[in-house]
Amino acid sequence: MINEHVFNNTKFEESEILKIFIGICRGLEVMHNYKHTSNSSASGRLFSEGNDEDEALLARNETAEDDENDENDNLHLPHPATDAGTEAETNNSTEMAETIPFAHHDLKPPNVMLSAEGLSVLVDLGSCSRARIRVRTRQQALTVTDFAQEHCTLPYRAPELMDVETGAYITEATDIWSLGCLLYCTCFGYSPFEKLEIDQGANLNLAISQGKYHIPEDRNGYSKELIDLIRQCLQVKAKNRPTARDLIQRALEISRKLDV
Repeated sequence: MINEHVFNNTKFEESEILKIFIGICRGLEVMHNYKHTSNSSASGRLFSEGNDEDEALLARNETAEDDENDENDNLHLPHPATDAGTEAETNNSTEMAETIPFAHHDLKPPNVMLSAEGLSVLVDLGSCSRARIRVRTRQQALTVTDFAQEHCTLPYRAPELMDVETGAYITEATDIWSLGCLLYCTCFGYSPFEKLEIDQGANLNLAISQGKYHIPEDRNGYSKELIDLIRQCLQVKAKNRPTARDLIQRALEISRKLDV
């Protein structure tokens, strides 16, 4: 649909963009707040197509739980163990449930389909895996970087996945960055960094790492509030990005104003 609008020099209505955007956010919210029970068939592999060596290498070190709690406070995200010790809501058994965030890791226009009712559906979940990774060694950093290069399409890849550093803490906020790129593409026909590369010959890797992109002055006729959603997602520091739930609330507010 985006390509068709570019070809015909037309554009989406803002209400249509918001409907698609809210649907994507709702899908991400489910992934980012995944409830894992003790007998669930979902094993929570870090890499959906990874091998045991990769999984062992990137397994979280629970001795650093206090450090992670501190960082999660800054992220305003639920800690994976927040709900540990509670009964699973889906049944009356004594199964234990905990929140284990997953991330799509390759969110882009071709991986969003629209149902006959116009609802957004996230597809191509081959890259979907556990979202939170504490990178403690150089070898871990290289492994995560390799994973990102293989699974995360470059124009939609978050800065923290470009050249992963030792000590980095990767979270589901990578999806929020990709979501901002996708929203920009829906508004303007290209991902923000592809457009910069086309218009100015910018280095894609450097532009992403620095969060350098351009919003047209006329905003293509879209509201400042809609464009602000893009800016909120495309924060270089992952902890500054909103959650999927935050974005749903903000998008619904914009949508209600359009209906008035």
